[in-house]
Amino acid sequence: MTTLTVLLVDDNPDDRALVARELEHHIAGVRVEHAGDEQALNEAIGRNRFDLVITDYRLRWSTGTEVLREMKRRFPKKPVIMFTGSGNEEVAVNAMKGGLDDYITKTVKHYPRIPYAVLSCVERARQREQLSQALERETLAKVRLEIALQSARMGTWQFDVQSNGIIYSDAIGPMFGQPEGFVHASFQHWLGDVHVDDQPAVMAAWDAAMAGGDDYQAQFRAIGADGRTRWIASSGKIIRDEGNAPKLVIGAARDVTDEVAARERTQRQQEELQTILDVLPVGIAISRDPEANGIQFTPYLAELLGVASGANVSSTGAGVADLPYRVFRDNAEVSPDDLPMQRAARHGIDVRGEELEMRLADGRSIVLLINTSPLRDGAGKVRGAVGALMDVTALKQTQHELEEANRQKTEFLSVLSHELRNPMAAIGYSIDLLRHVGSPEVISKARAVIERQTAHMGRLLDDLLDLSRITRNKIDLDMKPLDLRRVIELGYESAKPMIDPFSHDVVLVLAPEPILVQGDEVRLTQVLTNLLSNAGKFTPPGGRIEVKAFLAAGKAVVQVADNGIGIDPKKLDKVFEMFFQGQTKASGGATGLGIGLAVVHKLVTLHGGTVSAYSDGAGQGACFRMELPIQYRGEASPATLSEGEVWEAGNGRILVADDNVDAANLLSDVLRLDGYTVQTVYDGQSAIELSKKEVPDVAILDIGMPIATGNEVARWMRSQPWGGRVALIAATGWGQKEDRIATMEAGFDHHLVKPINGRKIARLVAEMLRQRRMGN
Repeated sequence: MTTLTVLLVDDNPDDRALVARELEHHIAGVRVEHAGDEQALNEAIGRNRFDLVITDYRLRWSTGTEVLREMKRRFPKKPVIMFTGSGNEEVAVNAMKGGLDDYITKTVKHYPRIPYAVLSCVERARQREQLSQALERETLAKVRLEIALQSARMGTWQFDVQSNGIIYSDAIGPMFGQPEGFVHASFQHWLGDVHVDDQPAVMAAWDAAMAGGDDYQAQFRAIGADGRTRWIASSGKIIRDEGNAPKLVIGAARDVTDEVAARERTQRQQEELQTILDVLPVGIAISRDPEANGIQFTPYLAELLGVASGANVSSTGAGVADLPYRVFRDNAEVSPDDLPMQRAARHGIDVRGEELEMRLADGRSIVLLINTSPLRDGAGKVRGAVGALMDVTALKQTQHELEEANRQKTEFLSVLSHELRNPMAAIGYSIDLLRHVGSPEVISKARAVIERQTAHMGRLLDDLLDLSRITRNKIDLDMKPLDLRRVIELGYESAKPMIDPFSHDVVLVLAPEPILVQGDEVRLTQVLTNLLSNAGKFTPPGGRIEVKAFLAAGKAVVQVADNGIGIDPKKLDKVFEMFFQGQTKASGGATGLGIGLAVVHKLVTLHGGTVSAYSDGAGQGACFRMELPIQYRGEASPATLSEGEVWEAGNGRILVADDNVDAANLLSDVLRLDGYTVQTVYDGQSAIELSKKEVPDVAILDIGMPIATGNEVARWMRSQPWGGRVALIAATGWGQKEDRIATMEAGFDHHLVKPINGRKIARLVAEMLRQRRMGN
């Protein structure tokens, strides 16, 4: 297929980039040519390598209307689409009058429409061009045929049966490549100039006329004396004597060579036109009846709707009961008299843009976009109708999916706003409480609220980032041999703060022997955390949650079951879809963005496993079952310090560098509570100067600091004689794959993405100091 090239005219590079991304995502092999200023536009016009133009209306050097006018002047057949946020109805109407193919308002929700508008415009242009070429060939054939008929010369001849003598008019001689006045000497002489392949048919017609018929008619090829072969149409009348014997034959002949050639050309062109109609993804319906009681489909449409080619498919004609489909508009069956072909023929009107659903007997449903027009005779009287029917089933499905995606996006943003505002409100109340009351009990309560709510927001952000990375295939798994029992314990520890407020009874039923799998401990822990959190949210207070881990049929199986509110069986196949929620918070459901289970499904799939949901319905609880392949039978990875373990602290110098003063100071205070000696700076250069005076054991560095970045500080430290002894931790808001690669290349030991729990950093610091003291 020829590569589609789109000329994108817009002085806003960001808008061009968004449009180009949509085109490249949805149209395979598309090439986008950018014109961000007048010079680039003129150069693109000069090269003329584009197939379609997308232009903004308001340009720094001109307007989209002027671009449209210039394009239609120079390239009248190339489609032009106006995609703008600065136009109005008047602009759109004037542009359409000027030949604009489509007008799209530049809003976020309309970007995904651009590829489909482009494909539609290109397809319409292609069909117009094919139809124009077909009509041009048809017109040319008609003109040639008319010229051939007007220029045909006719001659007369006479044959005396008894004397074998022949008489010709002057026009006959040239038909045989002879001069005017030429006459064949005899019947046999004439027959000798007839093409040998045509002689049997000519003689059969001649003998039949002589034997009793009165008329002779034949069409044959004559081999001319000038070497040319001509077609001659000859006819004659037999004159008989008193005894009914043939006496004289009087006839006429004319050179029909041009007519025959024109007829052959016309036939070929009709065949070509029919072939074009057969292969186009548009069906044609035609009725030669002013009541449209007789309608035929082209083969494409007949096959699409399961009817015999050439059969009468009129719903108002004979054989209505035999049609293998019923016709619906807006879910209501359409009356036969209200169908587009009947309306066009009976009322003499055009019917445009009619969408009808054809429900077939086999259960399938096909949506057709229909345009019909009446056919009229020379007097203007309606003699039938013709219709073009396009199968838009796939387009309607795509439209439905886009509408559903837009609905989900709107609902998701609403829920996200709610989910972020609630923790922020709780944190704000806690701060107000601390500002007015200073008792240890109040401080402890406020601190617990702040920790819990910041952890909640952190989990929301992690889920969003993870889902984005997984969807774009940007996530890397650190695959190692793991004991799945330990993963369950880690997942329970992570989910505990979210489960404990509901006073659930959580039971872990784990196999006595190790359940070894190959997996990423962090990601599988995240899976178990999400499943347990989900069970906790959707189980009324005081419920029961049971986690089982066992081996079955060569698979490692984990089941998380609860006795909560259950799931509608009709919705079980949707629970792992992005943003799906059985009930939103506004309708009485639990809080959440509806992405936790989507993350679970994608992470388990990346591990080569499966996850499924089971429920008997409302109030019957739910069970989520995860199965992972057993791919490794060696030792599981050694454990590191967990939430409940105690570490040795207070023996180490720590450097904290972050240009966020509040974050740097609060993290330093958390570490000082564990007895560490902590020094705090707020830019990279200060971190370097301080390290020259006193070498830290651990350096916790933000990446995006002024003067010197965290990566630059890390590279400088690693270049020092003492650099290998320092433990380096990147604490940053940048968490993409390329960001992690950059910190590792700079020499960091760990990369943590904000927001980070202070206890998590404290445990990591203790673990790194412990390993260094052990010589690791």
